[in-house]
Formats: sequence, C-alpha cells, structure tokens
Amino acid sequence: MANQRMIDECLSIRDGRLFMEECDTTALVKRFGSPVFVMSENQLRRNYRRYREAFAGHWPEGRVEILPAIKANWLPAVRRILTLEGAGCDVYSAGELRSALDSGVDPDLVSVNGGGKSEGYIGTCLRAGVKITVDDLDELDIIEKVAAQLGVRARVRLRLRPDFPNLWQPTGFAAEMVPIDLGFQVYKNGIPTEHVIPLGKRALASAHIDLAGVHMHLGRHHYSLAVWRETIRRYAGLIARLRDLWGGWTPREIDVGGGIPTPRDPFGRMMASAGETLLFAGLWAGLIALKVLGEQRRYGVISRIMPLFLGKKGVRMRPAIEDYARDITQTLRGALAGEGISTRGVTFQIEPGRSLYGNAGIHLSTVVKTKHQSRPIAWNWVLLDTTYFFFAGGVYEGNRHEFVWANRALDAPVKLADIVGRSCYADRILPEVKIPHVVPGDIIAIFDTGAYQDVSACNFNAMPRPATILVNGAEAEVIRRAETQDEVFARDMVPQRFKV
Repeated sequence: MANQRMIDECLSIRDGRLFMEECDTTALVKRFGSPVFVMSENQLRRNYRRYREAFAGHWPEGRVEILPAIKANWLPAVRRILTLEGAGCDVYSAGELRSALDSGVDPDLVSVNGGGKSEGYIGTCLRAGVKITVDDLDELDIIEKVAAQLGVRARVRLRLRPDFPNLWQPTGFAAEMVPIDLGFQVYKNGIPTEHVIPLGKRALASAHIDLAGVHMHLGRHHYSLAVWRETIRRYAGLIARLRDLWGGWTPREIDVGGGIPTPRDPFGRMMASAGETLLFAGLWAGLIALKVLGEQRRYGVISRIMPLFLGKKGVRMRPAIEDYARDITQTLRGALAGEGISTRGVTFQIEPGRSLYGNAGIHLSTVVKTKHQSRPIAWNWVLLDTTYFFFAGGVYEGNRHEFVWANRALDAPVKLADIVGRSCYADRILPEVKIPHVVPGDIIAIFDTGAYQDVSACNFNAMPRPATILVNGAEAEVIRRAETQDEVFARDMVPQRFKV
C-alpha cells in the first residue's frame, strides 16, 4: 500500500490512521467504545515463537521451556493462545494457577513461584502435579509434610539470591540512585545463600522431595546485555558452590526467570537518569536564582526555557530477543563449563513477561477536553476518557509509553502538553509531550500496554474498568467486557441499621 508506514510488526499507519494488524483502530473505538485495551493475537504468537526459536537455537544440549509469566496478562483468552502455541507458565498466586490450568497448560510446564504459599495452596499444587519454586525458609517443611500426606514426591527448585557486587548500574526499580547490587539485596524474593545451603541438604535427604533444579529472577533492573552476562556468571558461580557443598549435586533444570524488556521499553522512563538528575538540579538552582527578576519577568523567562528541556524524547530501542538469548545461554554454558559442570541433558527455562506480552497490546482513549493557559507560564492539557489508574502497574514502574494519535497519525507536533486522565489525581499519563492540534473526539493510541496494565487496572473514583479486544487480522472480538457501574459496587454491603 502506497500510503502505508509500518511502526512495528502489528502496527501501521495507513492514510493517516493507525491500524493494528488489519483493523482500523478508530473503527475499533466506534464499535467497542472508549477507552479500550486491544491485543494483537498474531504479535503475541510471533513473540512466543521468537523466544522458542532463539533460546532453543542456543541451548542444543537440552530441552528449552518457555514459561510466560501469567501475572503480566492473565486474561484466559490471552493465556489460551500461548497454550495452543505449546507454552508453559510461571504463576505466582492461586488465582493465576487456576487460570493456567483452566487454559489447558501442561502441569509439567507450570512453575509456581512466590512467597507465602499456604499449606492449602501447596496441596493444590501437589495434586495438580506442577513444579514448586521454594521461596521461604519454612516452605520446604510444609511441602514435605503435605507430600507425605498425599503420598507423592514433590518436584521443587530453590530460588537463589546470588551476590552481584559488580553491578553498579542504577536499578530501574527505584527513583533514587541505587545500584543493582543493593537493589537486588533488598528485594524480598529468594532464599538468602546462608539459608539455602542447609535447606538444599535437607531437600536432598528427603524421601518426599525431588530437588530438580534452581531458579533465579533478575527482574527488570536494567536492559543491558552486560548486566545479564554478569548476573548469569554469578548465578553459575553459586550453582558450582552449591554442588561442592551438596556432595556433587547438579541441577536438571536451570531457570533464569524474567526481566527482559520490550523493544520500546517504557519501563522507568518517568524516573530521571543520572544525567537528567544532574541537569534538573542545575536547572532548579537556576530557576530559584531567577527570583531576583521579579515575578512576571521570572515566569516569562521560565516559559521560554522550559520547552528546551521538555518534550518527547526519541525512542531508544532495546536489544532483540535473539541478542538476550545468545548472551544469556552462551554465558551460562561457558560459566558452568568453567566450573566443570556439564549442561548436557539440562533443561533451560525462562519466564518472560513484559517482553512477551507488552508490544502485543495498545490502549485507545478519546480526547474529552483540552485546556490551556498563557500566563504566568504557558501550558496545555489534554483530558482523556481514561485514567492512569487503568495503568496501575505502569504508574508503579514509572512507565513513559510511546503513543500516536490514531485518527491523525501523520499530523506534525506543534506544542507541548500534559496528556492527563479523568481521575481527581494529577493523573499525568504522558507528561510534557509534543502534540499536534488535537480536539475533543480525537483518539490516542498508547503503545506497549499488553503487559501488567489491563490486569492491574483499579476502580479509583468508582470508575468501571474498560473492555479488552482481541484482534486477529481483520477480525476483532471482546475477550473481556467492559465493567458496569453496578459491578463496581457489587461486593459492597451496607449493614441493615444504616439503611434508609
């Protein structure tokens, strides 16, 4: 098509309008309403297949299991797509386990992670035949007790917490300048090494426990391949240390968790980098010094200076899945070989979340109002019919998403504005971005919302949560209907003595 420009594999601009696969997104809003989450079935399938092929190609000596993190998107229809592709599943809660099993996931490919598992939940896991990742110090005792009662042998892995003294890069999980090595230390999950050593010995001695392997989860601390390589080297070193302390035991399964970013990687971009922090500190000092000019002149200078520092920054694409697959597996194989540990017959497992689901989803929202002021500082606001409370996961992570105006995708930006939501909070969904002239009724498409956004939406201000639509080529269908106002209040009860 002559008037078509591709944004990525599932998004394109055609005659000035945004398409997801073969669906005009403006037509989706007319048909299904606004706001609305939209998922691309084919993009999700492509992402999974890239993971499977990339990691299998670099781990020829053993099996590769792709266990997508269902917490990133636990919608049953989305999970069913991955099940049909042959994917396993990483689950954290009893509800996620239910979603996985109801969606037909092979129990042998289910990894149950997370702390605080109750005795009842562990019983459910053992009856289902899934593998359990031990996270708490007393968890092994509970598993052993329940396994003995059920007459089964529990397949477990221990979640390790290697030390990373060389990782000085700032973690993406904190607004403060905290290096990854410290950020990883204060993270709650995993068994401290001082406790994992005796725990492993007990597991190996138990008739009711099969210690199949080890697990580590880096998380989205940093996108750098160098960070991943150093992490994997430390992981391999700890595995070798445990082998020596556990009488020569080596794992049949090695799980490296998740944390790989999406290509556009909105994660943490609201949080200032080191350079931006220093720049802001200097700018702040300068703005305070301008008070000598008097109120009106100071605001005038600020109005001219601010556009120089604000606005939509360019997209910095992250390494491809294939790059992570190569560096992770080759580093692991090399580091283990250096410790005298063979990987022949060892199963490699990875649990992608945001990188698998993220760029398969967008959020469509309609402009309700616009507002501007010229004094004392010039500013513009664009109010949408959505809210950042429908992106609670992204707000927590400091996400700054890329976007396009779905019905005027080729219009040139002409001014700075805050794109805001309709809650009573500041609700700055996209602060200080460059926009064209927009009017009520225009539609914005916010990218990379397929992971952690829809499933973290909440009802602040008693707002019903939006629907989710699945696109497959030119077809579109509802996979989660919009919530009604009655449903928002459905769980609430008023004592009889308060009733009128």
